[in-house]
Amino acid sequence: MALLNAAVTEFAREGYGGARVDRISKAAKSNDRMLYYYFQSKEKLFNQVIEHCYERLVASEEALVLDLSQPRTALANLVAFNWAYYWEHPELLSILASENLFKGRHIKNRIRRAFASSQFAMLERILKSGIEDKVFRSDCDTFLVYMSILSLTYFYRSNLYTLSNYMQINLADLNRRDCWLVHVQNMIDDLVRWHDPKRSGS
Repeated sequence: MALLNAAVTEFAREGYGGARVDRISKAAKSNDRMLYYYFQSKEKLFNQVIEHCYERLVASEEALVLDLSQPRTALANLVAFNWAYYWEHPELLSILASENLFKGRHIKNRIRRAFASSQFAMLERILKSGIEDKVFRSDCDTFLVYMSILSLTYFYRSNLYTLSNYMQINLADLNRRDCWLVHVQNMIDDLVRWHDPKRSGS
């Protein structure tokens, strides 16, 4: 685990191309021989690093205690979880940025099966509860809701520095972050919320 944690730090800081096996071994207080014994190659180590990062994300999400009898609150809490996780784990953003340069070749066909299905299932349970309670629309599309949540939380955090410079605004400011979270929660709520046609027509 020490080697894997050291590798997460190294790949996040240096990217795939700049990461060095000897630095990882040294940071883990191990040696290159042991690293290659467990992971065979730098590329396979990178595979494990990505899966490890996703595994921690999903485990954290699965540990959430969400009250499905209050689906709107549960959905807002799920949005807040994603938002907070990206701030607390910037290494995930850096590693995914590196993997996107490779067009996802290291994780192709593996992440959806292992992790994304678990995240979909949680969102589906929330949406199903809201539909049954008639607070969410019956035609809620899990994929569209999921992508909307990721887009509105991930993009802000992953592009924090370029957007801050481009817009001449400190997007890391806590007040701005809090306002954005509320804005995103309201947008997602409006996306799925059932509107009484009688009230709409009045």
